Parts: sequence; structure tokens; C-alpha cells
Amino acid sequence: MNPLRWAKDKVLHLAWRRGRYTPPDRRLFEVEILPALAREKGNDRILFVGVDWYTKGCAAAFEGKHFTTLDVAPEQSAFGGFAHVVGDLRELERHFKASEPFDVVLMNGVIGYGLDHRDDVDRALRACAARMRAGATLVIGINEEIPTHVDPMSVPSHRLFEPRSFHRWPSGRVMVPVPFRERTHTYLFWRRR
Repeated sequence: MNPLRWAKDKVLHLAWRRGRYTPPDRRLFEVEILPALAREKGNDRILFVGVDWYTKGCAAAFEGKHFTTLDVAPEQSAFGGFAHVVGDLRELERHFKASEPFDVVLMNGVIGYGLDHRDDVDRALRACAARMRAGATLVIGINEEIPTHVDPMSVPSHRLFEPRSFHRWPSGRVMVPVPFRERTHTYLFWRRR
């Protein structure tokens, strides 16, 4: 990596951690995507997958709704919502009933950061589909330029979903340039078939 790019990456990450900078992908997620999902009629049960210090405020967008967080790492529980489950996304059936399906599942920064193999991504998408109502929204946030990236369109279970027009993105996809080593962050908006 270019030394100047590396230094800029480190400085901006530090500024972000101290609350002095918000990366463009996070800003878009928090300021536009989450509120737009919260305003959509019928989006009452939300599953937010993968928590960390920077996701703590995301529940606020869904005030008055059933907002559940999930993370495989017990030490991340402090960053989870009021209803938090320590568990594996690939095994949603162990944690949630099929009779109480989700209207929205948010998977931002999970593929490539824990789900690093095609089998894992396939199992995770299949598990999501099994715990989502028909027509529910799946939002996937991915960094396509990292070595651990798996294209969700490359796994068989992607057929359980279809792209959906969302907010100001009729294609169901938006790519955001970021000033980090990843260079871009892409959001995919899918509908459960």
C-alpha cells in the first residue's frame, strides 16, 4: 500500500474512533438508509447483524419497533441493542422462530469480515431467507476490494432474493467511495422472494 494512503487511512480511522469523522459509507447508512427503512410501512421487526462501537446508535432509527441485534462474539454484547442475541447468523433457526419472521435484515460488514467463504455466505443467506417474511428487505453492505470478499450473487441461495428498488437507488445497489484501504463500500438492497 502507498505510504501516504496508509497514513491517511490510520488518521481517519483514529478520527472516526474519537467521534471527529464519519466515513461516507457510515454516514449514508445512518442518515439515509436506516431512516428510509424505518419509514417503510410494515418494517416492524428488524434484525441487525454484527455489532461494534460504531453501531451502538443504529437502534435509534427504529424506535418503537422490535429491533434485535445478533453477533457471534460474546464480547460484542455491550454494543448490541436492548434485545441482543449471541449467535451465528448461519444458525438463525436456533435463535428465532419461523412464526415470528423479520421484515428487515441488515448485514453490513459481515461478508468478508467473518463470513469469508462461499459456503458460509450461502448458509447465512439461506438462514436469513428462512427467518424473513416474503417481501422482506435484506440489506447487505460489502467491501468488494478486500481479499476475503465473497460475492453474494455467486452463491446458490442468492436466488431466494431479488434486487429491489430502494429509496433513491432504483437498481437496488449503491457504491460509496471510502478513503480507506477498501476504497469502496457497496450496499445491496434485496427482497425476499
